Amino acid sequence: MRSETGHGLTAFREAGVDEYVIVVETGYKEASAAHRVSFTEPMPRREAETMFLEIMDGRHEELLPFRTNRFILEVSHTEFVQVQQNMGGSVVLDRVTLTRRH
Repeated sequence: MRSETGHGLTAFREAGVDEYVIVVETGYKEASAAHRVSFTEPMPRREAETMFLEIMDGRHEELLPFRTNRFILEVSHTEFVQVQQNMGGSVVLDRVTLTRRH
């Protein structure tokens, strides 16, 4: 799921650089347990921030599926929620979080 930027992941880890992961939680619906949690491979901060913004812009559908009638709520600079309102009032919520791996 992670794109290579020319930096070897092993060298990146050995250099003591902080690792960042994007956590994607999809398909939250009221009274339903049919949601999914996935996350990216660890990556450098700049790469993670770029990918986070790309996900918010609707790219990387393999991580966050495109939903019609959706809007984005930016919770913070490291978290956003995608909300889809369906006919009849049902709501589907997806949450994406950029986090540092410890």
